[in-house]
Amino acid sequence: MINILPERIRTLEPSAIQQALQNTSDSDVISFSLGMPSEDLFPILDYKKAMLDLWMPNSLQYSPPLEKLKQQIVELMEQRGVSCTSNQVFLTTGAQQAIHLLCRCLVDKDETVATDAATYPGFIQAIQSLGINLSTIPVSFTEGLDINDLENLCKNVNKPKFFYTMSEGHNPLGLSISKEKRLKLVEIAQTYQMPIIEDDAYGFLNYQAVEPPLKAYGKDWVFYIGSFSKILAPSARVGWIIAPEYLIAKLEILKESSDINTATFSQRIISAFLEKKDFSKHLFYLRNAYKEKRDMMAKSLKEHIPELDFIIPSSGFFIWGQLPSSIDTHLLFWHALKNEKVSFLPGSAFGSSSNRNLSRCLRLSFSYCPLELIETGIKRLAKALRTYTA
Repeated sequence: MINILPERIRTLEPSAIQQALQNTSDSDVISFSLGMPSEDLFPILDYKKAMLDLWMPNSLQYSPPLEKLKQQIVELMEQRGVSCTSNQVFLTTGAQQAIHLLCRCLVDKDETVATDAATYPGFIQAIQSLGINLSTIPVSFTEGLDINDLENLCKNVNKPKFFYTMSEGHNPLGLSISKEKRLKLVEIAQTYQMPIIEDDAYGFLNYQAVEPPLKAYGKDWVFYIGSFSKILAPSARVGWIIAPEYLIAKLEILKESSDINTATFSQRIISAFLEKKDFSKHLFYLRNAYKEKRDMMAKSLKEHIPELDFIIPSSGFFIWGQLPSSIDTHLLFWHALKNEKVSFLPGSAFGSSSNRNLSRCLRLSFSYCPLELIETGIKRLAKALRTYTA
């Protein structure tokens, strides 16, 4: 029956994230694979109070996007230095749907988009499912994007339809783009009329002062994606796009064809939470908890795996590391999982498996693992490295 499927569907494979979720479900495994928020930090009682307020029957009914929540997002964005109106806010079923909708809206099959050479696997999966071609821009694992390479690509007749990136807490690199590069990126977008899709899933989870998003510097040519998954709850599946109103109208039509509307129930719970909870205090609590985990992982890596080259991220959930060239982290992943019960994601999960620079790299997530198990997990990984043979 597989022959009835078109070529672009037949060639689809599960993402590295899906595979990691399946392969690390063993309770004995210490997982540094997945960028999931810590369950210990979910504000369960506050959610419960918010749900108890939803006593009206229309809370469970079909409805238009919740205007109150859109206005609350406008206020949240002011904290990130972005000025917008509720008419420019489009609610989505998480950031992943936002990526998919923007790809459908901006790109035709067989056209080309660009992203970093190491990028979020969910973005790669989205464009592959739509038959879109991908150009990758070289990255330094300490400095990030080679912005001159991107500009040269934009000078071509067939320039990319858009450039996708994360300016803060980059997944997987853990980097934050400098102000100088942010300004240059926006200048490139405006000069060559090439939109930037800015995925800011980790922008609210910063551990020191950070620059405003690209959206703050380039309102017309930057389409911003935000999400409540990392700062409230993934299961709520509520994200948002900030874009010009002409684009919002088209996104509404595309979204209706796929799911009619983002879950009304989730919208109302999040809105009630934001209304009753001091969100600044909530973010302060999250940042402190994740910073403690980040620092524990960095300390453990320096002590137990000194051969790993890495930098400490100022935002997000991830530490990206580079090992000696003799190590293939795809092989190391299976060795560590089987023999030491510890997991991570190999660098090849975030780009071409033929890229030698990626095949010696790995991504470690410190967010989900309990604080008291982080050093134990790093010790297991260090043991796996000592016993690894290519």
